[in-house]
Amino acid sequence: MKVYPLPVNGEVILANQSFKVDAPVISYRQFPFWDATKEYCFDTETSRRNQCILGPNGTQYPYGKLPRLYSRRYAFRPALRAFKERPPLAAAQAAITQFVLHHDGCTSADMCWSVLQNERGLSCHFLIDNNGTIFQTIDLALMAYHAAEFNLRAIGVEFCNRGDAKKYPDTYANGKHGGGRDKVNCVINGYKYYAFTYTKAQLDSFTRLARELRRILPNLPVEFPQKAPGEQAWETLPRGNAFSFRGYLGHYHLTGQKWDPGPFDFKSFCRGLRGQFSLPMYTVPSTKDPRDKAPAIPENLDELDQACSKLYAANEARADGGFFPVGPWGEHRLWHGGIHIVGAAGSPVYSQFPGRVVAARMGARSPAGSVNFVLLRHDLAFGDRTVRFYALYMHLQDELAEASPVVPWMTGKGWQEWKSKGGRAGEVALLDEPVEGGDMVGRFGVAGPAALSKPQIHLEIFSGPNDPLFEKGRGWEYIDGSAGGRFCDIDEINSEIDQNHDGKLSREEVAAHYASGDRSRYLRAILHVSEWTAEPNWAESLRATPDFRDVATAEIEEMVAEQITPGLWWDDRVARHARLPSDGVVYHYHPIMFLRFFNKGLIEAASTAAPVVEGKDAPDTITDDFHDVDGSSMRSELEEATDPCDESLSLEDLVRGFESPECVE
Repeated sequence: MKVYPLPVNGEVILANQSFKVDAPVISYRQFPFWDATKEYCFDTETSRRNQCILGPNGTQYPYGKLPRLYSRRYAFRPALRAFKERPPLAAAQAAITQFVLHHDGCTSADMCWSVLQNERGLSCHFLIDNNGTIFQTIDLALMAYHAAEFNLRAIGVEFCNRGDAKKYPDTYANGKHGGGRDKVNCVINGYKYYAFTYTKAQLDSFTRLARELRRILPNLPVEFPQKAPGEQAWETLPRGNAFSFRGYLGHYHLTGQKWDPGPFDFKSFCRGLRGQFSLPMYTVPSTKDPRDKAPAIPENLDELDQACSKLYAANEARADGGFFPVGPWGEHRLWHGGIHIVGAAGSPVYSQFPGRVVAARMGARSPAGSVNFVLLRHDLAFGDRTVRFYALYMHLQDELAEASPVVPWMTGKGWQEWKSKGGRAGEVALLDEPVEGGDMVGRFGVAGPAALSKPQIHLEIFSGPNDPLFEKGRGWEYIDGSAGGRFCDIDEINSEIDQNHDGKLSREEVAAHYASGDRSRYLRAILHVSEWTAEPNWAESLRATPDFRDVATAEIEEMVAEQITPGLWWDDRVARHARLPSDGVVYHYHPIMFLRFFNKGLIEAASTAAPVVEGKDAPDTITDDFHDVDGSSMRSELEEATDPCDESLSLEDLVRGFESPECVE
């Protein structure tokens, strides 16, 4: 069987645009020109095109036993159907949210291509040969036939792997077909399989491809299906969960009739790509290079609690304000969606989770100090749910000045393009730059009015108004404070702090409250308007409350101009890009409590992971892709049905991932 040489690097085609990648990808524009959009068969070492059935206008039908004759081996994604073969890049990027992994049951990529194109009339975006060579056979914007109704938002890959080592034990004996395969047991949907593993070359190539796709496909997070937080699911997902999942998953996660990709370790694969979950700062002085992926989240609960206690102290004991959920500068009922953490000037600040930098500002100062920030969007699996939230790092050091080492996200294409197009200091840059957990995102800047000025950052975690992250039954209390505008009007919160019951929160009352050490109140998700929006009008909001009744109008105007306006960034432009509500009303979470809760779930799940069960013998009806002769688990007639919901969407709606209002249940 012909072995195609492994290229050093290659290209990936999306929406007719070529992206150079550090991965050994041979596209359909290159020899051997395996192009799944062609409506005819190909001469391969496995089969000849004259085996196929002649159709009209030079087309050919596959020679296999199909439910009906057809010559087109792909379709247009419903969300992109109006654009046919030429969808806008941004719309195509927004449409792809899943990457489905298969093993093909074949002995070579040539055999796989022949089975798909010539025999079955199916397709898959990528094929990975035994030696790690990756073939892209169709534009990622087009809908290949590999996962039935899940094709709508998915791309797919076929790993060359015979699969069943019990049935075909000698497939790779004596170096045949590349050799070098171990055999392992795995249990999928309660059934046991003795399977061939993947070659090191295949795994290395796929990892390189996935690393590049973080840049090319911003809506495809490096996540995997989980039965418990952080623990891989080895069974088919409930249908609703399968459709809503965003990330990498196996064919068996989508249908109980398949067992591919067998023993593929999604957990290790994703961990290798997304870095480690991290604390936002070192809680003790460190001599490590700040580019190191550190400080890592501890792996046991006692050490996690100790680390969180030090972070709490950096807010409650060392900051003069910046408390959650009220008291941005230590007094008043003003909502404050995050906390201030005190640290050493210029010390590194780390991304706590893998995600994407969606907005940033550098070179900005105000009379109240730094208003430089980085905003990250995170899409993470937490047990059987996929959650989306945002992390804001405000009051960072100005990275436009000479700094060493350079913050990693600022070396990316997005920031460099923004600068080359005239981006100026103090402006908000709209970006889409992937970061790993533990990547440095900035350094501690100096902020605070007058006597309160010190090295500190504002750390904030929030999620959309319709996306509370955790079930109420897990201890979280959800509070709607959106009716009060800029000020907290929730008696439950104010009465905890307002000891003299005068309707105002003094500096002494706020300090005493947060020094008490009672953190049970932090297990709250509070819906209120962000402090980073211009509306509701700040000066009018302050003048209308008892908190500022005794403050002169001119003094209020000056305070807004010096301490508030320079820090604002949440406007329609940023909201559209980052997929945030334009009015700024979102759920806010105490950042340290959020960090502890999220990672506590992972630690507990790891310590109580169910033992591997023995498994039953699998029935013959459960197959891999090669043995799915009629392709029923790969192609669905429903995929080509017209959806009026998709037709009513504008290009902007597609890019933002919206659904038509009339089509939302």
